[in-house]
Amino acid sequence: MPTISPLQRWWLDSWPHRLRIRRYVPHLLKLCPDPFRGEVLEVGSGSGYTSRRILDTFPQVELTAIDLDPNAQTHFAALQEHYGQRLIFRQADMLSLPFDRASFDMVLALNVLHRVRDQQRAIRQFLRVLKEGGLIGIVGVRPKPDVVELLLRDEGMEVVVSQGRAHYYIWAREPYTD
Repeated sequence: MPTISPLQRWWLDSWPHRLRIRRYVPHLLKLCPDPFRGEVLEVGSGSGYTSRRILDTFPQVELTAIDLDPNAQTHFAALQEHYGQRLIFRQADMLSLPFDRASFDMVLALNVLHRVRDQQRAIRQFLRVLKEGGLIGIVGVRPKPDVVELLLRDEGMEVVVSQGRAHYYIWAREPYTD
């Protein structure tokens, strides 16, 4: 499995990155059209800073965090001791999620969609593991928000919140089937 570069590792562990998370993640969570609850998948969890913020803010959430970087496990070991069964970490690729269909109430992709060549495939993986009526929350800068919205709509998702241009926030719902 590929690893991230030393420069990427530095950025993920840096204070500027953490300040960005403190700004952007709460904004996405406030825009969530439903109560934040249930089984949540965080894609591209990095060093776990966002995971901590989510678990501290929402005690009713059970979070599964994934990251491609094999070093992320080290960051999550201490977090798992603190949060217990509410936090699970798996090293995994967002293009091939190791979970059954309909496993999660929400999927969060926070500043990671631009890291893959095939965003459509990533979104299809998010949808595969999302429960009927579930939500996908995306924060990003690339690809452009209208491209992400088109990718979501092409897969049958209903975009319920779309805000921002340079840095955008999107919530999309998996429609219920009749």
